Amino acid sequence: MEERKKRRRGSTKKRKKDYKYTKYKIAAFSVCVMLIALIGLMFPLRPKESKLEKRVLTRFPSFSVESFLNGEFFNGVSTWYADTFPFREQLLAGNTKFRSLYGIQNNQIYGSMEKTDNIPKERIKLTDILLPSTKMRMEDLDNEIKAAIETQRAADAANGGAKRREITKVPEQVGTVYVSGDTAFSLYGFTENAANAYIDAISALANKVEDDVHIYDIVVPISSGIYLDEKLQKELGCSDQQEAIQYIYENMDEKVKTVDAFSILKKHSDEYLYYRTDHHWTPLGAYYTYVQLMRSMGKTPTSLAEYQTMTFDNFIGTLYSASNQAPALAEHPDTITAYIPMATNDMTFTDTNGDTMDYKIIYDVSEWNNSSKYNCFIGGDQPYSVIDNPLLSDGSSCVVIKESFGNCFVPFLVDHYDKVYVVDYRYYPEGLTALIQDKNIDDVIFINNIAAATTSSLVNNIAEIISY
Repeated sequence: MEERKKRRRGSTKKRKKDYKYTKYKIAAFSVCVMLIALIGLMFPLRPKESKLEKRVLTRFPSFSVESFLNGEFFNGVSTWYADTFPFREQLLAGNTKFRSLYGIQNNQIYGSMEKTDNIPKERIKLTDILLPSTKMRMEDLDNEIKAAIETQRAADAANGGAKRREITKVPEQVGTVYVSGDTAFSLYGFTENAANAYIDAISALANKVEDDVHIYDIVVPISSGIYLDEKLQKELGCSDQQEAIQYIYENMDEKVKTVDAFSILKKHSDEYLYYRTDHHWTPLGAYYTYVQLMRSMGKTPTSLAEYQTMTFDNFIGTLYSASNQAPALAEHPDTITAYIPMATNDMTFTDTNGDTMDYKIIYDVSEWNNSSKYNCFIGGDQPYSVIDNPLLSDGSSCVVIKESFGNCFVPFLVDHYDKVYVVDYRYYPEGLTALIQDKNIDDVIFINNIAAATTSSLVNNIAEIISY
């Protein structure tokens, strides 16, 4: 009996002790939650942009009765709160490091692959299966639309010039990321409608310009298509990049000259063609593709050994931020080796505000933060740039229409032309056809990575500047 009482007293003491510890844990947890909420409300601590992700963070939504009633305002507040939380990048990095303590994780996937389209063996156009009478009606309608566009252009010219495109800042999109050891890869998925729109846009330009204007198209594979085993790519749900590029090239108008970047890059796949921490290719990969372009033009490429170089260490790019700051990437940063044109290192560019600035083709970014060093090439993603070659005065010219993959490609063209014009179609506010005519352009060079060439939002920009 006495023993039972002792056990009961002991059990009661234990319960009181456990209750006491539970209260402390609840209190500590509550204090942590309140502290985090308090930090979250400190507006001065909230970042406005992410240097690591190279983008402006979500702005606080503007209030309206309609957005309040349909819930859009609260969704916007929620997104803003999460996207601009103080010390967000440090917290993400801490979370990734904590998760790495779970065990050895050599291979990780960040994001999920969306359903991709099958790559057709050949393209079937609607006009191929229409009755002749229907086809004629569609051709008549197409001619009416073209006439309406020309009428609008004439009206715009009479009123002081064509309306400029409305430009929206486009952040770099890398999609699903696969990390293996100290190297990250963007995974690729084919979209048939976007690929067809890309084909149609460039083919349309080829039929708008004079016959003495040469149109070149270069579609560049991304690193996963060159470095990863084909079997692994299939297991990860990737589309075949070589097949996708072949589909685009085979369906392009015969006036467009296509350049095979895939084969030459695959041939050199044991070399440093792509960055490990960033989705871009290296200047070495761009050089091999430049050689292919020169051969298709009948020109002699410059030997790589002839260039002077600038080197920038400790580059950590977009795939690092897209992988929630995987520690293995930060521990093994990339090195950028930039090749300076022999003729000149001077250029000018016009920014998104319309201001023109003198700049360097290869800019010294040694002191820049480690996530921004790819901007050493041609001032980064500017709407419009001009490079004058002081060693040539033969009137030769080209225009490069590009996204950011083209940045490290442009310097190799400088020594071959009197003038090199560069257009970033994401930000260029005017029409491409007018530029080609006004500047008496000889060669028009489209260069896009395969993901950009089959992404609808980007292809729409290309189509817009061509249709102007």
